[in-house]
Amino acid sequence: MSRSSAVPRSPRRRGRLPSPLRSLRCLTAVTALLALCCAWLVPAAAAAGPGAAPRTGHPAPRPGSAPLYVSDYTANEILERPAGGGPQETVPTTGLTRPTYMVLDAAGDLYISDTVNSRVVKVPADGGPQETVTTDVLRPLGLALDEAGNLYIADSFNDRVVKVPADGGPQVTVPTSGLLHPAGLALDSDGHLYVADFVNDRVVRVPVSGGPQTTVPTSGLSQPTGLALREPAGGRGDARLYIADSGNDRVVRVPADGGPQTTVPARGLKSPQGLALDPAGNLYVADFGNDRVVKVPARGGPQRTVPFRGLTTPAAVAVPPAPAPPTGVKAAAGRGRAKVSFTPSTSDAVTGYTAASRNVTHPGHRNSSARGKSSPITVKNLRAGDAYTFTVTATNAAGATSLRSDPSRPVRPTR
Repeated sequence: MSRSSAVPRSPRRRGRLPSPLRSLRCLTAVTALLALCCAWLVPAAAAAGPGAAPRTGHPAPRPGSAPLYVSDYTANEILERPAGGGPQETVPTTGLTRPTYMVLDAAGDLYISDTVNSRVVKVPADGGPQETVTTDVLRPLGLALDEAGNLYIADSFNDRVVKVPADGGPQVTVPTSGLLHPAGLALDSDGHLYVADFVNDRVVRVPVSGGPQTTVPTSGLSQPTGLALREPAGGRGDARLYIADSGNDRVVRVPADGGPQTTVPARGLKSPQGLALDPAGNLYVADFGNDRVVKVPARGGPQRTVPFRGLTTPAAVAVPPAPAPPTGVKAAAGRGRAKVSFTPSTSDAVTGYTAASRNVTHPGHRNSSARGKSSPITVKNLRAGDAYTFTVTATNAAGATSLRSDPSRPVRPTR
């Protein structure tokens, strides 16, 4: 993409809404930087203030589920749909102007790129006051957190990515080469940072601990924005990188280590922006030009629109990280019940576990479950004489639930 214009000149783009990225940067003769332009054609709504509903606890969700957050670019607010169902909530924030990308930690703390205010804010899950992250970025966009809690920020107007250490130390610049308006970010478990290099129509991969930058092999990208990375459980199989190819109104998927590119079956997208994957692998797309969030099921099937009320110009979506599932599940049968023991999840901020039965003898019969904060958990209301297996899931403070553990061996409750 040429740096001479923030908006592609293709005739098919006439009349489309300006995306956050196209809106944020226009070339100027004096500075040779892109500046704010079309974003201001839409009046800013009032930012959500202290009167917004506080973030509350989440009901027990199904395995592999998590709450979903979306940033409303023109309404200057963040909306949430809880994992276990319930009404849509507005996250209490103060003074946001054109919020874009977000990221959550396992405790449920939410980080937001308050883009026009050139800051990143943190909204604590416990309802504490909003905080501003100490950094000197200009028009921040993509965000990512590593396992140590270090925050990575796409500093779009400075053409760089910065790292803000979890221990409060000074920010450092991640060594990259040739970035022009970096947008979405993603991190893998091996310490590789993926950066959507918007103006250069590419995605680069950078070892955060040092090493050469490489370009992810793709075909025909135009103005890549959001990124999402899915790594296989237990390291089995290849990681897959999802890229919002905003200039082509599509989302593509590529193996993170190289391989053929495929187009995600999402219909009717207009300038897709942020992406997110839930623990079950379902993909969420901020369909900016259509004022909606689209869910693409991991197991196939038709896409659907996530029911957010009053949503306009969604810039990004975010899902908190899910804990690792428990291991070593064993069951001991009793009278109409079973005591389920397990090795706890290795993840941080786990708040509870759910043990669930599966009737092997009569698969169509109703199953039972029970919750607890530690092992063991007793599951009741089981049919005497029937064989049952049991799985356990972990839920963290952010409301995300792990995939199911491997099942226990079958046991038969007595009368």
